[in-house]
Amino acid sequence: MLCRCVSAFLGACLLGGLLWLAPSAPAHGIVGKRLFIEPLVTEDANPKNELDFPVWEVIQTPDGHTIAFNYSVEKKLMPRFSVSFDNSIVSFTPNGQSSIVGFGNIGFGAKYAVYRNAAHEFILSSALHVEAPTGNPRVGADSSTTLTPELLYAKGFGDLPSGGILKWLTPLALQGDFTLDFPIKDGSKSAPSKVPHADMVVEYSLPYLNAFVRHADAGYSLEDGNIREGRSLRAIAGNLFPFTEFNFSWVQSRPGTGLRPQGFIRPGMAYIGHYFEVGAAAEFPSNQFTGRSVGAIGIFDLFIDDVFPKLDWMIRK
Repeated sequence: MLCRCVSAFLGACLLGGLLWLAPSAPAHGIVGKRLFIEPLVTEDANPKNELDFPVWEVIQTPDGHTIAFNYSVEKKLMPRFSVSFDNSIVSFTPNGQSSIVGFGNIGFGAKYAVYRNAAHEFILSSALHVEAPTGNPRVGADSSTTLTPELLYAKGFGDLPSGGILKWLTPLALQGDFTLDFPIKDGSKSAPSKVPHADMVVEYSLPYLNAFVRHADAGYSLEDGNIREGRSLRAIAGNLFPFTEFNFSWVQSRPGTGLRPQGFIRPGMAYIGHYFEVGAAAEFPSNQFTGRSVGAIGIFDLFIDDVFPKLDWMIRK
């Protein structure tokens, strides 16, 4: 089964290779005049060169207390095509028991930007993620190989009318994904259930507000990826992106029962500089199935090609 998954992943890579004539796309999630953030959980539709290390999470669930350090790296091989690797280290303390520390499953991904519209600040991408059962099941790692096809999108509202009250809504943007986990059946077990996921981020760009609504930011630059220039507190504040992330999945509590929703609502703030993004959010359980305790999640996202320009190579630019 694992060989079949690897073959599917390589097939996705080959598909991206056949599409090498696609036109160029900028780095770090820029579509037209819009810079999109790297979300905490939602998958970004933009192929890019970035290292997320770490994405940390602290949360109390009905089953116990979890501290997770996730890390991933994504590399653009072509203007519209990227591949990725991800893993995690998890400390899980079941209710009334001792802590367990272990690795999560290893994941591989391939992403292709199917459609881009700069004028409407819109991008639509497809992706395939393969998760191999290499992690410790005692910390929540699935024991089966999982294939996850993904539909990803991002849309800025800079195409709204620029006059009147609507101009203050133009810094708004949405990012989201629809994914479906397909666990591969182990011959010794019954077939695991498929798990659908739906994620969305609502964000407001202060750099966009200052540059294109208030016209108060001469340091805004799309060419070199530097959203603002300067190191003052005012410059830092001008790089902020308040957001709220909605992350939901539908899982089967036990065999023979229907799917039940669970998820989190994550209001937070992201800062994007020239070399990195840092962001954090509170985690509010959406319902009783998710839990009752508030947690926290944060991200440090390094822009690899800005820190190490020699790594900005691609098979075709």
